Amino acid sequence: MKTMKKHLLLPVAFFTLAACHESKIQEEKVTTDAAPPAHPVTETADQITRPCAVFHYPDSMQLEKLKKDNGEEAFYTINEDYQSYMTDAHAFLEQKGLKIIEPAGGKIIFHSAKGSVSTLNLSDVKYNWEMWLFDGDTLHKVDVMDIENEYKKYMK
Repeated sequence: MKTMKKHLLLPVAFFTLAACHESKIQEEKVTTDAAPPAHPVTETADQITRPCAVFHYPDSMQLEKLKKDNGEEAFYTINEDYQSYMTDAHAFLEQKGLKIIEPAGGKIIFHSAKGSVSTLNLSDVKYNWEMWLFDGDTLHKVDVMDIENEYKKYMK
């Protein structure tokens, strides 16, 4: 009987400590449809004002659709090729000191120095492995396989 109590003591102590542990509740972001502020926009994760590169990778649902559309063998080749190109482009742009953004999805708004606004909706299903360069005025969709020439063309 004494050994039985000994074996029950550890699980009881564990559950007691686990029950006393307090977890934090994550804050929710609340958005409103209020008019934009009259003062210049400060840069946030979804409001971009400075030159940068945006990398977008397909989510799990898009990957499954690509696998179904292209066949499993071709899909893995395509996936591997794009991962390689994206990695090379990322390294090249890091070397150039350009800010790199890798959002999971949603909308990103680009504010140019001239006052124009461009919106990029990354939740659109047409985007798979994509890359854009924002030169501070214009958003350019670029060919990730030719990043050096694309950089020279748009980031003067």
